[in-house]
Amino acid sequence: MAAGYQIYVSFSGESGAKIENVGALSATGEYLGEVLSGGGPYDELRGLAVDSAGRLYVANAYKKGSSVDVFSATVNADGFSRDFLGTLITPKSTNALLHPYGVAFDGDNLFVSSQDTNVVSSYAISGKKMPKATTQPVAPYLLKLNKKGSYYDGTFVASAEPVPIGKKKPVTPPAVDPKDGGLSMEGFDPQTVEQEPHAADASDAALPAKQQARHSVRGIAFAGKRLYVADQAKDRVGIYGHKQGTFHGWINATADTSVNPHTMDKPVGLAVNPANGNVYVGSPKNEAIFAYDPATGVLSLVISSATSSTTGDLPSAAEALQDLSGLSFTPDGGTLIFGSRKQMQLYQLNLSTNELAPFGEQLKDAPECVLVVSL
Repeated sequence: MAAGYQIYVSFSGESGAKIENVGALSATGEYLGEVLSGGGPYDELRGLAVDSAGRLYVANAYKKGSSVDVFSATVNADGFSRDFLGTLITPKSTNALLHPYGVAFDGDNLFVSSQDTNVVSSYAISGKKMPKATTQPVAPYLLKLNKKGSYYDGTFVASAEPVPIGKKKPVTPPAVDPKDGGLSMEGFDPQTVEQEPHAADASDAALPAKQQARHSVRGIAFAGKRLYVADQAKDRVGIYGHKQGTFHGWINATADTSVNPHTMDKPVGLAVNPANGNVYVGSPKNEAIFAYDPATGVLSLVISSATSSTTGDLPSAAEALQDLSGLSFTPDGGTLIFGSRKQMQLYQLNLSTNELAPFGEQLKDAPECVLVVSL
């Protein structure tokens, strides 16, 4: 791989060394160190994004400290760390923000998915050094659906099962039917969502209700004039217009039913190939990665544990795709880098040869979100 970029990875914070920071790896897989210098404390770091000025945005997901923090565009003398500029968005900005996961830019507008409100909210970013975030108006498409509804400020994609937020006078937004693009939820008690502690992310019906898996909105990504949103609970990805928020349909299955698997199962990570604009979707529950071509509307299977094998010292897809997490592309679009929480390892998939290999050494905590950052 060519130099000129690094790979950033956020960690579970609950496995191995319990790293509450973002790790940086070189283009050849060497672990360089921790990116975030100053600020904090951090807890459950998730989504990563870089704006047009080169500043780094990080989702701090722990619900009692939900925020989006921003770090310098300039990399320090060590070659990988960035200075803390400030906390940009908190629940005081809007009730939409609770347990944030995905962050993505469309021009100068930042979009954030929140697992515990099950919505995507949007913010206009301005300023030269420490940016300012202005909560955007509710998406025009949503206002047409419910003219009198009290959506959370900044809502761009709404929930089919809205969560009341606020202790004194809880606000319950309008429910948006899934046929109109409303996102689904599973495993939540809306009345206690603000008070409950961490919950597992893997399904286990035998656990007490408060410890069972919760499925709601996860990764988000922009490709062209469309926003793609992982609707984890219903095993699909939604497509929305980037300005009005208009719903354009769900993606969930390949037309070719002979491939195994041919449907998504609890999608989480999304990544856009810079070479062709195709949207790649990680499907952890059935250990697969799919690719969607916006030009043709065709979804295809890229790799899965059920259909791929290897020989020699290379890892099997069954190993690499266990508890699949974040995805990101190298700048040329030729290599997909993704994480396995089970293996605490990043892997690289060459799209030309379909060769799968470890990327760097085993990590000291489970990888969550992955971002290739040009320097």
